[in-house]
Amino acid sequence: MAARPEAFLLFFILIPIIYILVKRYWRGKRDLNAIGGKWRSRLLIDVFLIKWFFSSLIFVLFVVFSILTLAEFTGRGKTTVESSSGIDIVFTVDISGSMLGTDVHPSRLIRSSDLISALIENLTGERFGLVVFKGAGTKIIPITEDSSAVSSVLPYLEPDMFSSIGSNLEDGILTALNSFTIGEERKKIILLFTDGESLTGSTAMSAENAKDNDVNIIIIGTGTDIGVELYSTSGEPVLDERGEIVVSRLNSTLLKSLSSAKNIFYLDISDSTVLNESLAIINQQLESAIILDQRESRYRVFLSAAILFILLFISVRIFPWKNTF
Repeated sequence: MAARPEAFLLFFILIPIIYILVKRYWRGKRDLNAIGGKWRSRLLIDVFLIKWFFSSLIFVLFVVFSILTLAEFTGRGKTTVESSSGIDIVFTVDISGSMLGTDVHPSRLIRSSDLISALIENLTGERFGLVVFKGAGTKIIPITEDSSAVSSVLPYLEPDMFSSIGSNLEDGILTALNSFTIGEERKKIILLFTDGESLTGSTAMSAENAKDNDVNIIIIGTGTDIGVELYSTSGEPVLDERGEIVVSRLNSTLLKSLSSAKNIFYLDISDSTVLNESLAIINQQLESAIILDQRESRYRVFLSAAILFILLFISVRIFPWKNTF
């Protein structure tokens, strides 16, 4: 398996190389016919042909194995299991207007912030980050060991933070994925707070991206299926196109469908056990091992062959054959 298959495009340089080598052969043969004389031209051409063939073949092999070196072939490798050194948790909060719904007291957004605070208090030694999303995802707090940095921002979360409309779940999860530190062997969890309403972006693609990056998602559904009439932060009713007050409901069907993926869990914020269940899932991830697929690089084999061929090429070109060249 090649780690850099784009290196195979370099094989196209063999075309001009072979053209030049053939052209040099015909030029050399013509010159030998001119200077070899009647008695030596046959011997000179025979030795030249053999020497040209071997030196050209060896040089082409040098180029081929140099390209294979750049392609970085890997072996079948082995799978090793290592213990996790901790968990990074990115709280990802929907701050769209529907999160002001009061069907969970005192509101969906405040209840989400309260649950985040409770989780932080019950987790020690973990690192946290904070992402909010509305029309787009925004990283508010990068991954940090300072849990107070996240807690201090929570009271200020509100839809008016951004003017965009809608709730782009895909961009929110993508922003959360990009918040994790690359190269550290730590478990990664996204704690997603949303009512699942008016979502834009590909929810299926979001789940697939998380799975590909070995990230688990705990979805906390905020709201109720019955729903509630929406009012703005100023107390004004939110009206639809017909002038009626908008009723916002938890889209539990959509959110539960996402949890069919192996790496995604769904919990309801209205459930009295949501805190304990969240902690149980997080602790379960902490206790599980990280499976690493380590593939041994084979570039040294091709590099050694390339070096051998270039040394042979130099030898063929330098050392005389039958006291003729």
